[in-house]
Amino acid sequence: PYGELEALRRPLLRTTVLRLLLGVALAAVLVAALVLAWSRDARPDPLLPAGTTGMIVLDLSASAGLQPEFGQLLRRIAAADEPTGVIVFSDTAYELVPPGTPGKDLAPMIRFFSAKSVDNPWESFQTGTNLAVGLETARQVLERDRIERGTIVLASDLEFFPDDGPRLTAALAELRSEGTEVRILPLGAREEQKRFFEAVVGGDVFIELDEATAVAAGRSGATLRLAEENMPWLFVGLALALALLLAANERACGRLRLTALERARA
Repeated sequence: PYGELEALRRPLLRTTVLRLLLGVALAAVLVAALVLAWSRDARPDPLLPAGTTGMIVLDLSASAGLQPEFGQLLRRIAAADEPTGVIVFSDTAYELVPPGTPGKDLAPMIRFFSAKSVDNPWESFQTGTNLAVGLETARQVLERDRIERGTIVLASDLEFFPDDGPRLTAALAELRSEGTEVRILPLGAREEQKRFFEAVVGGDVFIELDEATAVAAGRSGATLRLAEENMPWLFVGLALALALLLAANERACGRLRLTALERARA
């Protein structure tokens, strides 16, 4: 019996060292996978600057209509779950959703802006266009709720009467002076209208949306897109490594078998 124990000593030591190494490797792979998973956010890249509360200002005037782009904009906000409020305006404006509302709570509104939608709860509201009143209402709501860092996203065809120009300029200037960032989603806007806003707030405020991306125009080609659209090959590699290590661990944890030489010595 003692001879057999002596013969088992070396295989036992070898197996113990192998199991320790496999344990360390398994722990390292698990930690790497967790760190990678935490660093890869499956939500869309934020449309709003970090740490700000958004106010979506939707132009529901007769000239703009219920644009599908409104639904895309709301879908991005809902998917990223960014804190947001909503103002709708025509020739008047009102608060539809208070600021700070979780973005996911805007999801039920998306159906109204689908190309297949037949419901229009704002049909009687859709008259003329007063961009200034929409922006002023958004600023007043942010001020009322004492939100210091706000971002206003104006979705509009940017049409306005020439007589409204001074009031609109004043509204935009006041937002800038208060540190409220303005971003604009131009819906088929004429170049003349775009140039007006560029002169007042700069050309880098325009954003464009499609089904997969939101590109911030004039921002060095920066792309607001769904995060991790490509296959996370590193994560796949770690999963395969983990499977191989588990298989090796199972094999190492099997019965100890003596080699022919070790049996002869026993």
